[in-house]
Parts: sequence; structure tokens; C-alpha cells
Amino acid sequence: MLFVTYWELNEGMSSVEILQITQKLTSSGLFPPKNVNILRWDITADNWGVLIAEAATASDMANILNMWRGAGAGFFKSTKTSPAQTADEAIANTVELLRVLGSS
Repeated sequence: MLFVTYWELNEGMSSVEILQITQKLTSSGLFPPKNVNILRWDITADNWGVLIAEAATASDMANILNMWRGAGAGFFKSTKTSPAQTADEAIANTVELLRVLGSS
């Protein structure tokens, strides 16, 4: 299952704190968690970004954000996660829906 997460880092945390948390999780092998394949993990100069991942379940995906929160309380200012699909899949689904609606 494909998921997209939009996230913003907490501006109240210092760069040192953010790097310590990041190194703790990535160097320990805890991130990414089991059953999650990270496809993209991008950050902007303003410390917000997106994570695109494949996960077996929504719970597996939730573990990613909970892991970061647990490693550093207040790490994120905000997050938004949702199941996603490629644009090609969305277009094909919409075409099929419109075909079905047009034939009724």
C-alpha cells in the first residue's frame, strides 16, 4: 500500500537536537521500521517535506511517525499522512467510474 506523508519539523528544536534524533534512528537501524519501504524522503530549506513509502498496513506506516515522536518529543510541528495512488491509477479509476456512471 502506498502512503504519502507531509511533515513540518518543530522550529523550536535546534539543528543539533534534530540531527541527534535523526542519527539515533537511522544509525541504529530502527528507521525505517519493519514492513515499510521508503521510496522518497525529501526536505526543503524551510524544514518541511514529504515521505513517500510503501507499507503493509496503516499501522506499519503509523509506526514511522510514532518512532520519530518517541525519539524526540516535539520533533514534528505537524504531519499529514494518507494512503495514496499514482496519478495514472487515479486517472484510470476516474475514467472507469465515469464510464460506469455514463452507462446507467
